[in-house]
Amino acid sequence: MAKKRSCRRTVNEDKVHEKAVKIRKMTDEQLVQYVNDRAEKARSEGFNQGKKSATGMTVNDFLKEISKIKGVGDVTICKIMEHFREKGIRDE
Repeated sequence: MAKKRSCRRTVNEDKVHEKAVKIRKMTDEQLVQYVNDRAEKARSEGFNQGKKSATGMTVNDFLKEISKIKGVGDVTICKIMEHFREKGIRDE
């Protein structure tokens, strides 16, 4: 694959190239720190996103909600309640 001339790069390609050059010039210590920072940021964002998506629904609210679904009867609801009890999840 032939090298692309820099005068023919798009603005976006120039940004990516500059970032790649910056990363390639990092020392080992800087690289490790950069990767650790990125991983921590991703973990933090994932945690915060999960926190935002939590509905705050209680177990009883959940069971009432799914009981409205056609085909989910009393037996299924009882099985789900039993599963929650076995796992130690209690209604709050």
